[in-house]
Amino acid sequence: MTEATEWGVIGLAVLRAAAAQAPRKPGVYFFLGDDNEILYVGKATSLPQRLRQHAATTYSTYHLNQKYDLVRRVVWEIAADEKAAAWREADLIFALQPPFNTNPGPHWTDMRVPYIVVTETATGTLRFTLEPDIPPTGRPYGCFPHLGKGVGSDLGIACSDGYTALLRLLWAAAGNGDNVPAGITRSAPLSFEVAAPADIRTGLHQFLSGTRARLADELLQAAAHRPEFMQPALRRDKDAALRFFAAGPKLLRERRVRHHVRARILDATTYRKLASNEITPVINNFGGDSSSG
Repeated sequence: MTEATEWGVIGLAVLRAAAAQAPRKPGVYFFLGDDNEILYVGKATSLPQRLRQHAATTYSTYHLNQKYDLVRRVVWEIAADEKAAAWREADLIFALQPPFNTNPGPHWTDMRVPYIVVTETATGTLRFTLEPDIPPTGRPYGCFPHLGKGVGSDLGIACSDGYTALLRLLWAAAGNGDNVPAGITRSAPLSFEVAAPADIRTGLHQFLSGTRARLADELLQAAAHRPEFMQPALRRDKDAALRFFAAGPKLLRERRVRHHVRARILDATTYRKLASNEITPVINNFGGDSSSG
């Protein structure tokens, strides 16, 4: 890692220069040290504004932010909007584990990120479980590093809340009544069993594989028999389930396709490696206006 300089003279000058060059667009940015070591990943609604905020650090705040002393380059990716920047930042922090980003906790550092495993029981119901490893039975999907308790990023909230919304839609489509099971009123249960309709099994596989989002609409239609007062919440669940699709299964599939990976199931090490590979050309070929990939 780069040796510190007195009071971040070099690093803050690099940040000021980057702020002057960055386009007024949303994106993610990278603080690089010697040998292009990635020190920090951040997101911005406006890249120059955010970089100016970093460059305006004072002596009193410097001691709490010593990353500024080590910066030798700043590069960035342009994002479509603020949400895309936030999702990209969360994904890259997981993949790159920069030393100056907030430690996301043991959920990430021990690399035990969840797979969704769907198992048909002897009674014909479907059991959904979040597993840290691929089990010998059941049909696994994943891995999904932003799914589960303790992941507080926008991407993590979209995954965890949306996954639970999907389970509520499955429950609503399958039976009657107006008392939602307690296990799917909170975020991302470790296990849940539901009598899912037989005619949605193929659609469910496609949804969890990231190839077809229409399952959410089909489940909402199948839940039309539920009491009228439940319908607004179910419509919100449909929207949340679509966010999960985008933040989890679709994101994973697009990464596999982008890197020509044939395997449907990825482990956390491979996930990190693929995401890291996406940053290499950004760093090596940076020309001041790089677009997210």
